[in-house]
Amino acid sequence: MNTLKRLILAMSVAGAGTMQAAAAANPPITMIVPFSAGGSTDILARVIAKDLGDELQTSVVVENKPGAEGFIAARQLKAAKPDGNTLMLVTTSVYAINPAIFSEMPYDPRKDFATVNVVASSPNVILAASNSRYNTLKDVLDAARKKSESVNYGTGATMHLLNSKLLEALSGTKMVSIPYKGSAAVYPDLIAGRVDFMVDQPLSSMTFIQSGQLKALAVTSAQRWPQMPNVPTVAEQGYPDFATTSWWAVVAPAGTPAATLQKLHAAISQGLARPATQEKIRQIGADITPMSLEDAQAYTASELKLWKSIADTASVKLN
Repeated sequence: MNTLKRLILAMSVAGAGTMQAAAAANPPITMIVPFSAGGSTDILARVIAKDLGDELQTSVVVENKPGAEGFIAARQLKAAKPDGNTLMLVTTSVYAINPAIFSEMPYDPRKDFATVNVVASSPNVILAASNSRYNTLKDVLDAARKKSESVNYGTGATMHLLNSKLLEALSGTKMVSIPYKGSAAVYPDLIAGRVDFMVDQPLSSMTFIQSGQLKALAVTSAQRWPQMPNVPTVAEQGYPDFATTSWWAVVAPAGTPAATLQKLHAAISQGLARPATQEKIRQIGADITPMSLEDAQAYTASELKLWKSIADTASVKLN
């Protein structure tokens, strides 16, 4: 074997060894999504996963585990090793609303999850068909007051239900809840006018609003949302105690070492700081919410208390 061949072989062996060492140092990460592929949470998860993989120089595989209000995905995360290699992108519903309204739960976010980072948030939006006779939230509630249960709303998730029930409680009205299997299933009937209104996130509804198929009657945040500056808040329309926000957070199994949580938090934060990522998230209807690890953990803990209070006010309890 001549000198050149020996050099090439040595470089190949060394390169393979380096690749194996890198793989061992940076094992692949699984990011569980508690909803179907193609939905708003899945889209956001894939943006986060791409940046996280780039920052940690590893692959991040998005694994969809839909069903049972997020219970299936939550069980999988709860059972995973607390080594930082299995994460989940949770929503407000999965993390904070489910514990507030379900009397029986297969997981406890306080005991089974460790918050890594809060990645995005948005107000919820009260939506109606573009040709609906309801042009304001007042129109909807006036109709409900004139004749009880004359107005209906679609619910495809616990977040939709609890926001709508809170609106009923604060306005003293009684409306009809029509349950669907997920957000996507509501939209055809909402656009066609068979459903009077729906409370959902811009992540899911922005495309329909921009195309003119739906109109926004109100946003649920305490202040007007910069992405929809002409849409009034629910508070502005007579209900100052109505203020809710949807958010998405990356969580790990409880017991994940603090150093690992900090490493993951830093990598996700670096990805979120990328202008291209910020623009992608803005375009799909959410805002990036930069937080330290400690602030993110305090925030998710506070949301558990907030949604418990909302559920009590709205008198919502399931199973």
